[in-house]
Amino acid sequence: MRICFIGDSFVNGTGDPTYLGWTGRICAAACGGQRQDITHYNLGVRGETSADIETRWFSEISCRLPHYGDGRIVFSFGVNDTYLENGKTRVALEKSIENLRYILKSAKELFPVLMVGPPPVNDAARTIRIANLSEHFSQVCSELNVPYLDICTPLQKSEFWPRELTENDGSHPRAAGYTELAKIVHNWDGWKAWFKNINRSDKKTVTLFRAVGKKEMELIKESDFMAFPPRLPFQPMFYPVLYKAYAIKIARDWNTKDAASGYFGYVTQFQVVAEFLKKYSVQTVGSSIHKEYWIPAEDLAEFNRNIIGKIEIFAEYQP
Repeated sequence: MRICFIGDSFVNGTGDPTYLGWTGRICAAACGGQRQDITHYNLGVRGETSADIETRWFSEISCRLPHYGDGRIVFSFGVNDTYLENGKTRVALEKSIENLRYILKSAKELFPVLMVGPPPVNDAARTIRIANLSEHFSQVCSELNVPYLDICTPLQKSEFWPRELTENDGSHPRAAGYTELAKIVHNWDGWKAWFKNINRSDKKTVTLFRAVGKKEMELIKESDFMAFPPRLPFQPMFYPVLYKAYAIKIARDWNTKDAASGYFGYVTQFQVVAEFLKKYSVQTVGSSIHKEYWIPAEDLAEFNRNIIGKIEIFAEYQP
């Protein structure tokens, strides 16, 4: 899973001496000490408003979330919109709402999206504006069916947040404040739902690899990266391999020259229950790295049920 966190200085984690902020903390907590392949992109930029984020968000995710991967986006911004300049907010309320609506409508067509609201600061008048903006953001998210988390309300009641701001720069907390914010997000149903389908198991597993073409990758994506598609009538066997180098060679040297593969080669990596694989012998079809399992087509459904976690993309090749 690749997650882009896009927003302002609070996403960046400004003020945190551990440089984790709340985004690093919730990703670490989501792993729960177990192996989960989460790639975490912190794309927080200090001082940015909703207008700035509306301009850059797409280019940011385009180079980080490939179309075939399990990409996710978390947005969080708004505090800088409420800053007063010459008696006016940097971004008018109506424009902030318009920016958010445009961003979310576009983003949710590409990947699952979450929105975390703006936090309070140590300026009572500004915090009122932030809370008002948060209410409007919540309404937009409800209309678009995007999960929204109000953090302004609980952080105003927090024991740590105001003190952390006071002892720092009046706007940003230090480690304890980001830890508190991280707990709020970590316990949010919207965030937790992303990890419900990631199977965790104490069973011993074997890491396997498989090179696939463009069509097979599309079908894997349709399964939410949980299963390989059924074999075609002329494909009596399913061939997962034991070595990454072997899978790379197939994807790079064969698939990219094969019309049936769409001239694309993807290397997938996945975990399979070791006990299940005991019924099959490892076949060597060339040198010492050319080792693979021969899984009969009729056993593939059971093979898929013994995959622990999701099928991951390791590499992509094209001519």
